[in-house]
Amino acid sequence: MRYRVLRVAAVFFTAALPACSHSSEPDVSGPPPTHTVLQVNNKNFYDFTVYLARFGDRVRLGTATGNRTTTFEFPSQFVQNGTVRFEAHPVGGTGSAFTEELSVRPGEMVSVEITP
Repeated sequence: MRYRVLRVAAVFFTAALPACSHSSEPDVSGPPPTHTVLQVNNKNFYDFTVYLARFGDRVRLGTATGNRTTTFEFPSQFVQNGTVRFEAHPVGGTGSAFTEELSVRPGEMVSVEITP
């Protein structure tokens, strides 16, 4: 199965700077994908709790460990209608940072980078 990849680089605590890269459209034959993937490349020393925010609610996806790449799968129903944002909150710290609102389709992979 091919995934359209959407890359978002976000400088947490200062600004969110998205950059998108699209490959060919996903193969629409067969059943719709049941999961969408978020890949977090945490280049920061600190661990971050990652949330998916939509319609004023947020869903905790997990913890992105410092200096590692972490992959989160979440049900595609979260991205079927409208846009989403991803939030990163430092574990044991204050403040949060958000990506811009993103239009993500079921089955896609979204990549986010947390920089020091």
